[in-house]
Amino acid sequence: MTGVKKLSDFQDSFVRKVNEKSSGLVTGNLGEELVSGKDFPISTKADFSLLIGEISALNETQNLAEDIMDELKADFRDLLRSKKYSEFADHFRDLVEIDQLKKLPDVVRGIIHMEVGLALSFVSATKNLQGFRMKDYEDSFNQYFFSKDGYKTVSGNLITRPKLPKISSLADIKEIGNRIDAERYIRDMARIIVETSGDRLYGLRTRYAAFIEKYREESKKKLIDWFDSFGDLAEASLLPVVEGIISGAFNIQLNPLVAAAIGTFCSVTVRKATEHSYLTLLGLPQS
Repeated sequence: MTGVKKLSDFQDSFVRKVNEKSSGLVTGNLGEELVSGKDFPISTKADFSLLIGEISALNETQNLAEDIMDELKADFRDLLRSKKYSEFADHFRDLVEIDQLKKLPDVVRGIIHMEVGLALSFVSATKNLQGFRMKDYEDSFNQYFFSKDGYKTVSGNLITRPKLPKISSLADIKEIGNRIDAERYIRDMARIIVETSGDRLYGLRTRYAAFIEKYREESKKKLIDWFDSFGDLAEASLLPVVEGIISGAFNIQLNPLVAAAIGTFCSVTVRKATEHSYLTLLGLPQS
């Protein structure tokens, strides 16, 4: 599994660099923001150049590109021969404690079986998250697939699974755009893996609740809105860079679903680090 290991090493290096830089991603002057009268930041900035430089430096690992296509083809052929999930998971034993991967919740096994990008997301989570608990992911995916509203992020945004539209009223028309396709599922599931991991890594759920309580006054509510805004900015800044690096570094037409999973994994990893940095700036450090 040499080719898949190179993809895994890429993700692991990225996660480590994001964690190293996370505390300094968002800077600014809270006092200036509260008296500015503006609904957008005037002094609070997110500097992702710190990370973009580190991401670009991953290109220095030139062995990423050497024979990667042949290696990945061989790896994918081996994975395709896996008739059972246990056989599929065994291929990753050189990358992670295999018992962890074999404990994946039933609700996602059928999807992750044969989907390398999602398997690598779990591999990275088990290797980089202290106190990793599979039950956290089982709960998150059960919300996504079975709860009416879907998976709820730390700030209350919903990640809902694609559904067939039911056009019985004007309100149902929005379902037309919620089309079912493989990439949508892959990106959603990669996002949920990182949301779950990041919330636990940075203690975001508890800190966000305290954040809402602290800044609920009308004059301060814009700071709550900016929590998601800075997260969105993080993804918009990093997603095209990461997916460009993947295509360039590997110099191949990578399976688009694998590229989607890795790109989403990396960009949402930066989002969670940005949320952590923003809460720290606003006086809610990680305990």
